[in-house]
Amino acid sequence: MTQYPHLRPRSTDPKPPSVTSSLIGGIVFLIGTFALLIAASYPVYAATITITVALAVVVLRRALPALGRRLRGYMTELDVPGFGTVEIRVNSQ
Repeated sequence: MTQYPHLRPRSTDPKPPSVTSSLIGGIVFLIGTFALLIAASYPVYAATITITVALAVVVLRRALPALGRRLRGYMTELDVPGFGTVEIRVNSQ
């Protein structure tokens, strides 16, 4: 009987797990489990915090670019005693 060597693609070589990734994954899992238990215990607070964070993200994503457009090219002078006049110019990208 002819035996053929076991051929496998290079991308599927077995690699040992990384200690760092498994440690971080374990910590993230514990924190996530703890957060879910707290959310299950206090659903009103969890919903309030979730909605507040989501609204804050939406407001910041809309307000910061608008503020940058409004202040683009804005220049002011500030008089610092003992140092002189300092120009402050806002240039948003």
